[in-house]
Amino acid sequence: MSIGRAASIIPAAESADDQYPISLFAVGFVVLIAVTWPLWIPQSVFPQVPMIFIASHVPRIAEWGLLVTLLITLLVAIFVKGQTIRRLACMLVGLTALSLVFIDQHRLQPWAWQFVILSFVFATSDNSTAKSCWRWLVISIYAWSAWSKMDQGFIIGHGRFLLDGLFKSVGLIQGVEICPESVSRVLTTTIPIFELLIAIGLCWSRTRFLAVIGATIMHTALLLALGPFGHRHQPGVLIWNLFFLIQNNMLFLRTSSSQPFHPDNSISSSIQIGNRIARFLVITVILWPSLESFGFCDHWPAWAVYAAKPERVTVTVHSDELPNLPEHLSQYLGHQLVIDDSHPLRIDRWSLDALYVPIYPQDRFQVGVALYLARRFDLKQIQVVIEGPADRWSGKRAVHRYNGIESLNTLADSYRCNAQPKMRQF
Repeated sequence: MSIGRAASIIPAAESADDQYPISLFAVGFVVLIAVTWPLWIPQSVFPQVPMIFIASHVPRIAEWGLLVTLLITLLVAIFVKGQTIRRLACMLVGLTALSLVFIDQHRLQPWAWQFVILSFVFATSDNSTAKSCWRWLVISIYAWSAWSKMDQGFIIGHGRFLLDGLFKSVGLIQGVEICPESVSRVLTTTIPIFELLIAIGLCWSRTRFLAVIGATIMHTALLLALGPFGHRHQPGVLIWNLFFLIQNNMLFLRTSSSQPFHPDNSISSSIQIGNRIARFLVITVILWPSLESFGFCDHWPAWAVYAAKPERVTVTVHSDELPNLPEHLSQYLGHQLVIDDSHPLRIDRWSLDALYVPIYPQDRFQVGVALYLARRFDLKQIQVVIEGPADRWSGKRAVHRYNGIESLNTLADSYRCNAQPKMRQF
C-alpha cells in the first residue's frame, strides 16, 4: 500500500474492478450534489462569499455552465469505458468543482474536498496508484478527524451531542442524561481514540480487516446518531457516512483481478509522471492539516469534522432594526436578548434549512454572511461576536466583538482569503 512505489505498468483493458473506483467516486459525487442541490446552483436564498474576490464578478450564466459541465463530466466518468476519456472527464470534474468553490466557499464541504482531490488523482494516475492514493487519503481523514476531537471541548460538548443522538436512536429517550457525568466523559473520550485506531489499523494488511470492521461500527453509530431516529440531520451528512462504508470495502477488502501488461516506453514514462503528480498531490493534502493551528488551512480541509475547536460566531440584530429583516428570517431570531438589546440570528440553522448543509465553519465566511445582511437590510447596529479557537486542554476562547458595518468591513478585509460577500437580492 506504499504511496511511494513507482508504477511502470497499466492495465491492457479495464475490467469491472478497474472501473469500479472511478464509478463509485463519480456516483457518490453526483448523489451528494443532488441532495444538496441548492448549494450548487447560482442561488439567492443564502449569502454567497467567494473564496477569491474576483469570483464575485462571475455571472450567473457562467456559474450554471460550470455546474452543467461538472454533472456531464461526472456522468461521462460513470458510463464511458475509455480510459483516456474518463481521465479527461475527471480533470474537468476537479477544475469545475474548484471553480464553483471559488465562487462560493460554502461549497467546500468536507465530502466535496475529498471528491476534488480524487478527481485529480484519477485524472493523472493509473488504477493501481489511484487506489493507493485513495487509501492514504482515507487513512489521513480518519487520523486528522480523530486529532481534531482530542480536546476538552469535544469531550464535554460535541461528543455528548453524538452520544445523545445515538442513545435516542435506540429508544433511550432521555439520551445522554441517563449517564452519570463520569461515564459520559469516558464514552466521549473513546470516540477519537477509536477513530485513531481505525486509521492506524488501515495502514497494515494484517490489521486492515479489523480496522474496516471498526470503521463500519463507527459509521453505523454515526448514521444512527445523526439519522431520522437521532438528531435528524440533512441527507448529505448521512450519505457521506454511507459512502465511507462502501468505499472502505472497495479500498481495503476488494482486490483487482485485472492482468497488467507492459506498454511502450513513451506511455510508461507518461504514466509514471502522472503517478508522481498524484502522489505529490495526496502527500500535500495529507500534510496540509498540520498548518490548521497556524491559520493556513481551513477546518474542513483539515478534516476537523464535529470538532469543538473551530471559532464560534454569533450574529446579533438590534431590536430597533428587526423590522428591516424579511419575514422568512424572523424564525431564526433568538427570543432572549443577549447584548445591548440585541437578538441572536441563527445563521447556522438558516444554512441547514436553505441549502441542506452545515454552515462553513470559518469565522471568515460567517463574517461575510453578517456583512451581507448588514448591507442588504441596512442593519447599522449589527454586531458580531467571535469566540476564537478553543484551547485544546482548557477549552477557553478569546472573545472579540465587532459593531456596525464599518467594523465588519475592516475585519473582512483583514483575512487572507476573501470575506466580502457577493451582493444579490433574495
